[in-house]
Amino acid sequence: MNLRFLATSLITLLLSLHSPSTLALTMKQVSDICHLSPGECSDHPIIRAYVGGALDLLATLDERTDYLGKVYCKKPKELFDVSAIIRFMELRSDQYATDNAMLVLVRYFEEYSGCKP
Repeated sequence: MNLRFLATSLITLLLSLHSPSTLALTMKQVSDICHLSPGECSDHPIIRAYVGGALDLLATLDERTDYLGKVYCKKPKELFDVSAIIRFMELRSDQYATDNAMLVLVRYFEEYSGCKP
């Protein structure tokens, strides 16, 4: 059952990315993938991998601050809660439906990074 679900999810993700004009997932696409999931979106392996890859990039950029300013101020173990980030994204899927999903992840960091005084 899990293998069939994973295969279906992977095919759905690949088909949504196939369009030549699509460069990244929109929140609508993330939401569509979540709706195909029989469980919680925060447990979906593809969405977890998507957010996890973004967190890896943010951690890399934070280490190499010559690329940009401070990205987050809390410790990664405290802030990099993939399930919490996915739930945050889900709650904003309608508001940011046509935006790149990573912009919503950035919004999470703007709110919870601990960098604001």
